[in-house]
Amino acid sequence: MDLSFIIVNYNTSLLVENCINSLLKNKTLEEIKFEIVVVDNGSIDNSVPFLIEKYKTLKNIKIIDSKKNNGFGKGNNIGVSNSSGKFICCINSDTISQNTDYPKMLSYFKNQEIGILGAKVLNKDNSIQSLGFKKPSIKNDFLLSFLFWNFNFMKKIRYHKYKNKGLINVDWVSGCFFLIRKSTFEEVKGFDEKIFMYSEDLDLSVRVENVGLKNYVLDTTDIYHLHGGSTNNKKPNLQKMLDEKKNYFYVIQKNKLANSLELFLIKIFTKMHVLMLYILKNVVRKIKIEN
Repeated sequence: MDLSFIIVNYNTSLLVENCINSLLKNKTLEEIKFEIVVVDNGSIDNSVPFLIEKYKTLKNIKIIDSKKNNGFGKGNNIGVSNSSGKFICCINSDTISQNTDYPKMLSYFKNQEIGILGAKVLNKDNSIQSLGFKKPSIKNDFLLSFLFWNFNFMKKIRYHKYKNKGLINVDWVSGCFFLIRKSTFEEVKGFDEKIFMYSEDLDLSVRVENVGLKNYVLDTTDIYHLHGGSTNNKKPNLQKMLDEKKNYFYVIQKNKLANSLELFLIKIFTKMHVLMLYILKNVVRKIKIEN
């Protein structure tokens, strides 16, 4: 087995179906021996029987019912432990990968220094969503918090005249889609299962760098990510939004990415950003309801 796709599902059976179908339609995968491993995190929308029935004739699709919501990281770890591929592709359920060039991506692993390899992540309108990220720092977190550096409207400005560069060295690859050698994933002991969801990709990227490898994004191939499609949170919840950032602080502290003063300032920036975002989301929601 060359490549194992790992999809973690929690009540997103239709998204998983679309994701799997896009892989099955991907002509570049005709050259590759691959499998798809779906780990269900205790869904209550009948995802497991639906997916088993849907793909019962395909031997390279495996559905694992974990019976409970283990979180994103542990769900992926379960998938990897039940996989057979030399390479792993962790791929979100809310992605469409029909045109991603997998042989091209795999060919880059001839370079032994590559740890994690991502692709250009696109929004539905073909605008750029992600080309990887920089590690936390006072400068980067200021841009993220107060200039909304990672928001789509800002990225449309930042990447307005973007031209492909090929292989780009980045600190941190988006967890919505990446390839990694299974041996590397096992060497760093996979995702940190203390992190339920969010920032586990930052932690994994840092630990892969710590074993002497580098992380890259290949911008000459792409994948669509329906951002937020696998997390439904219609009404903003300030406490939940703040709690989600705790993992970010945990990863920074765990991997010593900032000293105590830097971490204090990053926390202040982040909490102010969350508050601004909460207010903005409520205003937008109110306008939508009134209209």
